[in-house]
Amino acid sequence: MKAKLLTLSAAVALTLGSVSASAVDFHGYARSGINYSSGGGSTYCLNKSLVGRLGNECDTYVEIGLGQTLYDKANTKFSVHTLLAFDTKGENWGDNTVDRQGNNWIDNRQGDFGAWGGIRTAMEELYADYEMPSGAKLWAGKRFYRRKDVHILDYYYLHNSGNGVGIDEIPVSNLGNVSVAILKSSTPTGYAGVHENINNYKLDLRWNDLPLWSDASMDAVLIYGWQNLSGVQKQDPNIRVNNSVLALLEWTQGNFFGGFNKLSFTYANNGFNTVGLGGLNGDTAATLAPYPTRGNSFRFIDWGLVEQSKWNLGYVLMVSHIHYKDQDHQGWAWNHGRNSNTWTFAIRPAYKWSDYTSTVLEYGYSSVPAANTKRESASKLTIAQQWSPSTTFWSRPSIRVFASWLSGDRMDHQNYTGFYKKNHEFIYGAQMEAWW
Repeated sequence: MKAKLLTLSAAVALTLGSVSASAVDFHGYARSGINYSSGGGSTYCLNKSLVGRLGNECDTYVEIGLGQTLYDKANTKFSVHTLLAFDTKGENWGDNTVDRQGNNWIDNRQGDFGAWGGIRTAMEELYADYEMPSGAKLWAGKRFYRRKDVHILDYYYLHNSGNGVGIDEIPVSNLGNVSVAILKSSTPTGYAGVHENINNYKLDLRWNDLPLWSDASMDAVLIYGWQNLSGVQKQDPNIRVNNSVLALLEWTQGNFFGGFNKLSFTYANNGFNTVGLGGLNGDTAATLAPYPTRGNSFRFIDWGLVEQSKWNLGYVLMVSHIHYKDQDHQGWAWNHGRNSNTWTFAIRPAYKWSDYTSTVLEYGYSSVPAANTKRESASKLTIAQQWSPSTTFWSRPSIRVFASWLSGDRMDHQNYTGFYKKNHEFIYGAQMEAWW
């Protein structure tokens, strides 16, 4: 047996030919910490996509990525990429029940957290790519596909991830590059009363880095989505096939007071209509809603960073609107009235005491639609002392001690009345955050 394995290894080495040895690409992200509630019992965290993440994260989360270039010759590369994610259930998940690939954690047939369980592990990425001499990349597999996020909200405003195939970064003269992909996600078993997955497909077209003027560029995205229903699903009255469109334009201005500013506008309809719920819905463009609903929505986001020698500032303003054309709204997202607006504002200034130490403030406020045409507010104020390799905004790892004040109507939301029956809370704690 050992001789056969050695022979196989030699054959593989000969097949690879003049492959140059390369180190394994090891990258990832992690956060974890300890917190203490002034109200006693379980620590409360608001939806960070509404009020900001600093001093407002109750879980341990880590992504570990391993990749390897297997062939590199004549400006041609073949590589494989993986990403394993681990997450604790945390003490309060509140509005967050959808994972980053657009799959609901809760399996309604089992009445629990499905494959994740209380502590969840998932292979979030597993794909291979072929980089051509032109710079274009052919890929296939499962991946986080070219996501866009506002860091201080941990909010992915473009998150069309899943299994797929595509060609990325096809150069277009001096006019940026074009990417084309088809991705699939599935609505989990038991959703909308149908006990088999609903398969969603999305054609994703992007024109990135279109130059405008000095240090400025434009990204344009068009996603067309449809559902491939089984015979049983077609007969279910809870499902209506509504082909859907999402379009996004984003202007990026670099060299903006030492940082950057991004201004984006998104339009969506039907299955992508939850774009109009903004941070209330968390990640968007990950799956198509199977509810029998039609409508349209838009979302405006302005966010960025100012970086100076003694201080820096992160900020975001997000405004969204949703309109439903159907009367038979279903699910919690459809109980907010036929027309509603959601808006979020957050700001994170920091003062740099030395090369390694800074004091950070973060304030966030959001106003969201609620049942019976009422509205709910949420706000958070955090002060943190932070140590990191440098005091620039993106420097990690970071170790923080913090105190947070959470308040607003959503503190007494029906999801949380088992924990609290008041509209405010203090949280004290410490956290590490890292990426590499």
